[in-house]
Amino acid sequence: MVKPIPKEEGLDHTVAWMNEGYLFLSNRMNQFNSDVVETKILGKKFIAMRGPKAAELFYDSSRFIRYGAIPKNVADVIIGKNSVFQFDDGQHHKRKQMLINVMNEEQRIKLEQISRNQWKIAIERWEQTGEVVLLDELEQLFTIIVCNWIGIPLYAKNVSLRTKDIRSMLTAFTNKGLNYFQGNQAKKRALKWISYIIRQVRTGRIHPQEQSPLYQLAWYERSNGKLLSIPNAAEEVLNIIRPFVAITRYACFSQLALLENPNVRQRLLKDSQYVSWFIQEVKRFYPAVPFVIAKARESFIWEDIYFPKNRLVLLDLYGSNHHPDTWDEPENFVPERFQFLDEKDRYRLIPQGAGDLEFGHRCVGEEITTQMMRISLEYLLQLDYDLPDQDLNFKLNQIPAQPSKIRLQNIRNKG
Repeated sequence: MVKPIPKEEGLDHTVAWMNEGYLFLSNRMNQFNSDVVETKILGKKFIAMRGPKAAELFYDSSRFIRYGAIPKNVADVIIGKNSVFQFDDGQHHKRKQMLINVMNEEQRIKLEQISRNQWKIAIERWEQTGEVVLLDELEQLFTIIVCNWIGIPLYAKNVSLRTKDIRSMLTAFTNKGLNYFQGNQAKKRALKWISYIIRQVRTGRIHPQEQSPLYQLAWYERSNGKLLSIPNAAEEVLNIIRPFVAITRYACFSQLALLENPNVRQRLLKDSQYVSWFIQEVKRFYPAVPFVIAKARESFIWEDIYFPKNRLVLLDLYGSNHHPDTWDEPENFVPERFQFLDEKDRYRLIPQGAGDLEFGHRCVGEEITTQMMRISLEYLLQLDYDLPDQDLNFKLNQIPAQPSKIRLQNIRNKG
């Protein structure tokens, strides 16, 4: 027997979503004591879910598609037109395989070398500066790293502008959407810049290494044998740059976790396994992507709940990572909990999506995120500094969450 889905009274809940942010879906699920609820945002009906079973359903490509699920104005700024994130089935697999090949082991080794060199340069500069704002510094550092790794020329005079534009894209929907115009303009500037670079590659005026992401994307052939259009190739390059720079938030949250849990520092310095648990707990505990969106491919019934064809569905990532039935004491920061988590469990810890990496819609950059978090943590642990009085809180009603910028004074390198 099909059972009704609990839903809140009212014509639309957009204002409540803006006010509650990451907690919006979980608040309603807790209220109705249900892991599946119905809501209406921006005039559209959604079925929202959380938890491992919901994640397994959501990432079943026979049930859901991504094409057309994300509102156009959001997609244009966050992922762009004709991006891998909006493809399904064979087209999605082929484009995603291209990105997996671009991020192969050889390229990750190169990324490690570039990252370590740039971290050392950054720390030397911080030692000469009275005070640094960590988030600002890391955004610039990661912009330099990713451009160097991809193979994009980035001149010193342009670093600040490129970093600012990437930040504007990442925060286009914070402050209740008031930053959207700035984010959209920043996206246009970034695409113009990268399109120019790709055109230079194709005309032989720039010669990136053949294994570099820039070369691979500039010369990528679609299934019909034709090259990606320059705008589409630029979108794919930007879809590496933007989420890469977004990792700075995890790095800042790592530093915040060190400040709020000083007892973990010594163990992190001695135990590499504990480092892995710590990184996983940072991903679980702190907010990143609030939810992901898909659309029902056909009508079906799951757990006695009816999903109509084309119904938009939200998987609550933040709520799933804080679900009291899944995690003991979910509001406490406890890296040791990952001592007992099966690494093959692809539906429990889902800060960057769930399911199969190669064939599903799980984030293709997950390994690089972990890699960059590990490198960043290593260098952050080398720092000694003075911590001035400041507010280290962050707001869960701001999407994406803005981690405390964390002001550090009189930095000394102990490494």
